Amino acid sequence: MKKVLTKDLSIGDKILKFDRSWMETDFLKHKFIIKDQATIDRIKRNDIQYVYVDAQSSEEKKVEKIYGGEPEEIIEEAAELNENNLIDLDDFNSTTEIYKESIKIVKSVLEDIRGGKLFNTGAVKNVAENITELTMRNKGVLASVTKLRQHDDYTFQHSMNVSIYSASLAAHLGLKEPEIERIASAGLLHDVGKMLVPTDVLNKPGKLTDDEFSIMKNHVQLGYDFLKKQGLPQDMLRLPYEHHERFDGSGYPRGLVDKDISIEGKIGAVVDIYDAITSDRVYHKGMEPPSALKLMFKWADSHINKKVFEFFIMNIGIYPVGSLVLMSTNELAVVGKTNLNKPTAPVVLVFMNKKGQRLPFKAVNLAKSSVNDQKIIGPVNPEKIDIPDEIYTYIDNMNKAE
Repeated sequence: MKKVLTKDLSIGDKILKFDRSWMETDFLKHKFIIKDQATIDRIKRNDIQYVYVDAQSSEEKKVEKIYGGEPEEIIEEAAELNENNLIDLDDFNSTTEIYKESIKIVKSVLEDIRGGKLFNTGAVKNVAENITELTMRNKGVLASVTKLRQHDDYTFQHSMNVSIYSASLAAHLGLKEPEIERIASAGLLHDVGKMLVPTDVLNKPGKLTDDEFSIMKNHVQLGYDFLKKQGLPQDMLRLPYEHHERFDGSGYPRGLVDKDISIEGKIGAVVDIYDAITSDRVYHKGMEPPSALKLMFKWADSHINKKVFEFFIMNIGIYPVGSLVLMSTNELAVVGKTNLNKPTAPVVLVFMNKKGQRLPFKAVNLAKSSVNDQKIIGPVNPEKIDIPDEIYTYIDNMNKAE
């Protein structure tokens, strides 16, 4: 690695690090190969004085894409990165059991708080350690398991999902294992204040009155005060205290603007919103991920930090054509064609049932409302799966037909 002044950069140089943090530039990645003069000009426009580059020949490296925030570019990059987070089916099944058992533990901890019993910090730590270990092994496997949604116990499953998404997002952002575990713990406890809100308000099936909404909003302050009293360190309190703050200062409880919100708070805001709007609740049906993604794009740099959201997209399932994927029906399919308007709902070719038996393949457009109960759980390692050659021939013809 060597230090190079921006004016001395050349096409083919592999950037390893800028002279400032990723939050201070409009680049999502600080590691990429310069492919054209426009990229060098963009680095200069960011007032970057120097960078660190790989001293080895860039020709020996794989060319990486960079992007500046347009949805199409983000989707393309996310698809490429998801190829590195393949699910092993045996690992997925065991992880699913860990997920279900962890929800039970989280439920027990939170219900103890509601009942005024001792706060079980050991149980929270154990769950956070499991989440961290699985995330370090594969950033995508736990995030894929969250798609196996149950319709009861929303509060407890939501806390688990926020923890998982936060840990995965922290890993994508390059945080180290101790930081990921801390953020996973904070995610589990982000809504602890709801256990201190009257249950008739918390579980009300209809719209809250203004007074009830004020009571509900107070859960953030109640949770912060409770966790602080338990002696939790300040860095673990940031996510619970700031996950309802908003980029433009319209959030609560303190009305912080983006520059005053910690990275934990920015992470918490993105993942809390996503899981909340895609979950079925007593009073509304959750949005499908493509619709949620489209809506959150509109909120970028108004309600949520755009760059953190861009990293989050890597968690939610955008897969390149040709990817082998596991469906929510336990069937296996190959992604045949992307839907630009609904990137998480491509056309897939289902060819194997949940018993592992080969089927005559059929094309299923996941963007159509008639198949909304089917969704992709995650990408599968294809090494042990015999995929028929005719599927790839069909995919080629389907994409040539445009």
